Amino acid sequence: MQILYRHVVIRSPARANAILQAFERSRIPRPSSHSSETPHTTQEAQSYGYGEWTRYIEVYTFVRGSSDIKFLQTTFKILRCCPNLHFLSGNWIHQLPIEFLQGLSGVLGPSLLGLSWKDSDSLATPEFLGSFKSLRILDLRHFTGRDPAVRSPSAPRPTLPCVTDLIVSTHSRSLSTATLIDLPNLRNLTLRTPGWSSRDHEPLKAFLKVHGRCLLAVDLPPPAADSELDPDNAPYKRGSDHVPPDSFLGPEVCSNLESLTYSCTSSDFITLPHPNLRRIGIRGITAESLYPDKPSDTKTHLTSLTVEKYPRLELVQTAGFLVEAHGDSMIKDVCIWWVERFEAMGVMFLDGEGVMWAYSEPEEPEVIHEVVILEKGAKKVATTEKC
Repeated sequence: MQILYRHVVIRSPARANAILQAFERSRIPRPSSHSSETPHTTQEAQSYGYGEWTRYIEVYTFVRGSSDIKFLQTTFKILRCCPNLHFLSGNWIHQLPIEFLQGLSGVLGPSLLGLSWKDSDSLATPEFLGSFKSLRILDLRHFTGRDPAVRSPSAPRPTLPCVTDLIVSTHSRSLSTATLIDLPNLRNLTLRTPGWSSRDHEPLKAFLKVHGRCLLAVDLPPPAADSELDPDNAPYKRGSDHVPPDSFLGPEVCSNLESLTYSCTSSDFITLPHPNLRRIGIRGITAESLYPDKPSDTKTHLTSLTVEKYPRLELVQTAGFLVEAHGDSMIKDVCIWWVERFEAMGVMFLDGEGVMWAYSEPEEPEVIHEVVILEKGAKKVATTEKC
């Protein structure tokens, strides 16, 4: 039963009503240690029921009736039944009343660990996001909210002191909103690019000017639609514009960066040096593109990685590419060729599963000594080999 309610998806008003009824019916009074109970103690003794097991809630508003205030009230009641909720994903296509946003801040602000917010017309502001003080993960790839241009330049920046992982995109206001929030413990950035153009450089530069020095890991997935289940292998992404990996390697941009993952389908090859980069992951690799005797973008990307440019480089990995999963009979030998090439530089080369391929050592024959006792105490030793 706990597994059934650990991840709850609210897709319609009817489903929201059914979930709320299940939560309320599962509530049972808890035994109280007080002989006399006041209304306050009675409320504390009431069990949260199935809602205690819920950790992740998704809300969608595509169905008719989702814009009704009653649906929002039901959703809010469901959230109040889940005291141990860790992650909330909201997909809102209708404008949300300010009272609903204030209610979310009051109920979930002190405890929520992860928030994904997708809206098209919302009154949400950086201050609203800043009210969730316990957040560790913040997903703003689809965040629209109120136009940051109407915000007073002298207004204090909201702070999210615990956020370590941030997901943003080139969607309108995603980067600009993240730039306005103070994220002192930010470490990992994922930048989604459903579309990338020259006009996106300035918002990215502004973001990196504010948060670049905090970043330890940057992931640049290939440009693909958000509905794409396997963006690394989406056929239509070839030739699309990518975020240049060099955008994060310039002087004084991400000076503490240790890990960078990008796509080999990008025509922008990594060229700038970096003194602290330790790990590099390359997405979108195919078996055919790994052959060293065939020209390919993958080969160019891999050969451009040298210890002269990256003196602290320790690991190169083919993110998403599993050697064991391919039927090419030569792919293991090809992968070993790259392993030996990087090994000569003191760098490990791993596939997407974290395996470093190598030829096995030939087994030495097992030597068996047989001692035969002869007459007068003499001994004869016979040696045989067993493979």
